[in-house]
Amino acid sequence: MMKKLNSIIISFLIIATYSCIKLNPDEIITNVTLNGNGLVLIGNEGNFQNGNASLSSYNENSKQVLNNIYQSINQEPIGDVLHSIYHSDHLLYLVVNNSGKIIVIDDKNLEKKMEIKNLTSPRKIAKVDNSKFYITDLYADEISVYNNYDQTTSKISVNGWCEDLIIKNGKAYVCNVANNQVYVINSVSDIIIDSIQTGKNPSSMKEDSRGNLWVLCQGDNSNNEFSSISIIETENDVVFKSFNLENNQSYATSIDIDNQTNQVYFINKHIYRIRNLDDTLATKIWSNNSNNFYNLKINPYNNDLYITDAKDYVQNGILYVIDSSGNLKEEIATGIIPKSIVF
Repeated sequence: MMKKLNSIIISFLIIATYSCIKLNPDEIITNVTLNGNGLVLIGNEGNFQNGNASLSSYNENSKQVLNNIYQSINQEPIGDVLHSIYHSDHLLYLVVNNSGKIIVIDDKNLEKKMEIKNLTSPRKIAKVDNSKFYITDLYADEISVYNNYDQTTSKISVNGWCEDLIIKNGKAYVCNVANNQVYVINSVSDIIIDSIQTGKNPSSMKEDSRGNLWVLCQGDNSNNEFSSISIIETENDVVFKSFNLENNQSYATSIDIDNQTNQVYFINKHIYRIRNLDDTLATKIWSNNSNNFYNLKINPYNNDLYITDAKDYVQNGILYVIDSSGNLKEEIATGIIPKSIVF
């Protein structure tokens, strides 16, 4: 184990050197330097019930890839299905769905700080204020309200599977996949004050530069309900525009918005781009050639698109880097079922 750990330490030193970061000797040991220094973290779900979730890193400057870095640093496994990662206040929250927990780690050295335990099947976490976090869940019929000061948890009762969430202007917007709604929650009182009807199976949301929320709805092919996008105007909490996406006999999985260019990108089997916030015409910029595109995220520092390919959900996956026109720039080997992308 000591030999393996020493190898990891040397690799991180190389990363820091290529990133041109001034480090004191103590920081060299396990510094992975997120926050615009060229390092990208990839959260790999791992196989369901196998407990082999993992973290990989890719350095844009050195082109170096490291796998299983959480295990090497903390000398323990992450757990069963790393569904999502939330980055806030120099901490990374690893939401481990089937293990019913969230691991909190430092974003500079990836050392474990604590765990949020006794969750049912957590999906996403978001900070509400300095003391409070909301956690959505697949099976619990509730949103957990976690108090960061005393590590206690209370509940907001809901009906069915809740997924993505965004905190904005004293309110939380939460996708309820089961009921085709976005809940609006008063984030001070923790009371649901509204529910907004969307397309079928809303699962992913992004805020645009105007403060509107673009809700990607997966649809339901078995009932001929196409994937769609519903756009919520957050001042009055109403859907002011909705439109279907191309029918690819698939379902849309991920959306992101470049708030510098106001271009919208999403996965609907292929990779699509909408050129501006007033448009509804989506153009395919990168075709699916026997891929299994799983997640998409825009690099905020250079506007490249990072796309994960889960392959067959058994073998190791791939992270692709393309430019905004769909030209392939990099192809990076990852762990099993790459999902989360953190810059």
